Amino acid sequence: MKRKKLVTFLLLLIISFLLFSLSSIKLVKTSERKNDNSLSLSLKEKVIEETKGMDMEQIIDYSLSLTDSELRFAVMNDIDNGKANCVGYAQLCSAICNQALSTNGIEGSARPVVGYVESNGINWCQVLKAIAPKTSYKNFVKDHDFVEMTAGSRRYYFDPSIYDVLRKKCLTLTNKKADNNG
Repeated sequence: MKRKKLVTFLLLLIISFLLFSLSSIKLVKTSERKNDNSLSLSLKEKVIEETKGMDMEQIIDYSLSLTDSELRFAVMNDIDNGKANCVGYAQLCSAICNQALSTNGIEGSARPVVGYVESNGINWCQVLKAIAPKTSYKNFVKDHDFVEMTAGSRRYYFDPSIYDVLRKKCLTLTNKKADNNG
């Protein structure tokens, strides 16, 4: 059993390395995710104090960094105790973004969404699902949550869990009029 887990882990590690060493990474939204996470008072005050004067790109970078410092990857979400999977990462990061946008009077909003990571036409959630050894793993990797932030005619997709695990800023920028995903 331990051997299977090790082999699975190594395969996931190799695929992740290949995925993020490829040149074109795209986050593709497939559906919405309810955002029921709000910031604690202390975290809200921290965001207000630290984000004054930031623009959109700075808010994205700040939100990724703060989410990274607040959470550690876990199978189950327990955000209050600093543990989360991609769903929890997206929920907390979008709440941080929304507070920073509000603090700076920027019209826009952030929310967690469901989708997949694509590179060179390959849907990596499908690949991971195909090689996962157990149904529980298949369900865990069948899709991926990340953040969608809209402002003006721009739509930003970025991934706080990938940022935390691999230290890679995964950002996809689209024009809302050209994007037909909502």
